[in-house]
Amino acid sequence: MGIARGSYVKKGEEGVYHCITRCVRQAYLCGRDRVTNRDLSYRREWIVNRLRYLAGIFAVDVCNHAVLHTHQHNVLRTRPDIVAGWTRDEVADRWLTLAPPRGKAAGAEGMDAARTFLLSWPERIEELRMRLCDLSWFMKYHNEHISRAANAEDGTRGRFWESRYECHPLLDEGAIISCMVYVDLNPIRAGMASTPEDSDFTGVQERIRRMKRGMGPTGSPGFLDDGSDYLCPIASNPLRRGILNMTETEYIELVDEMGRLLHPDKRGSIPSGMRPILERVGIKPDEWVDTICSYDSRFGQAVGSEPSLRSYADRIGKRWVHGVRSARKSFKP
Repeated sequence: MGIARGSYVKKGEEGVYHCITRCVRQAYLCGRDRVTNRDLSYRREWIVNRLRYLAGIFAVDVCNHAVLHTHQHNVLRTRPDIVAGWTRDEVADRWLTLAPPRGKAAGAEGMDAARTFLLSWPERIEELRMRLCDLSWFMKYHNEHISRAANAEDGTRGRFWESRYECHPLLDEGAIISCMVYVDLNPIRAGMASTPEDSDFTGVQERIRRMKRGMGPTGSPGFLDDGSDYLCPIASNPLRRGILNMTETEYIELVDEMGRLLHPDKRGSIPSGMRPILERVGIKPDEWVDTICSYDSRFGQAVGSEPSLRSYADRIGKRWVHGVRSARKSFKP
């Protein structure tokens, strides 16, 4: 029996989540269609562009992503602390950018009228404020947009995504870094790429390209000018809070090392030079290769250290959750 998402994705609370959405029947709806032989890989760019757009409107950090031919992974962090500081005008402007008036009310006059109406209704503004940092509303406006665009292109109706989306809370830093590396290495595990820099439509590829251009992940969350810094930075900087306790360079090197170990003829122990990074975030280095290789089977609904999982079980009213034994092997208390 499934657990109601509202029991572990709490409205108004910060959280980090691994979200997975699969195409219906695992069809290659974002790759080369095996029946028609049409190449639909360009839809993967639609997905990344939509993430970039929504990151500029919602108070939700896009920490990582990987878009494959049959499914997508997103690592997202809700930020109620950011949305709390927005003015009522900013909430109205962001919401109307996301959901502008349609039909007869469309256009500049309709937009002005809708804005005036919203600002005269304080309760509605506060409701929209909470939506703009809500994981479900973010994923709704992400997945629904892609589904409608693909169906319109194909001249069809019905489901594009198999279900709403899977959602796994990442309870501590060890869980977050394990998930982020797992997501970045998905194309390599699937045989679609041989190196992180060749792994198209992944967060690590964008970070590598940005590093080559000499750009730092600057700017505050909000409307983005050039779309180059929508990804949450790895390390915190004066303007934005990062997601991990390491530098961007350390993270990229970590993904690269793990990418080498995931090749069938190169699996082995973690290189000694990586130990300080992993130990800093509570990961057992000697177990980490198996943790990443078996990430999707080692853990269940949530990922984290044993204490984090036990605390999570108490929070949702359960005596136990799947993954405690794996957590004991993978992470330090």
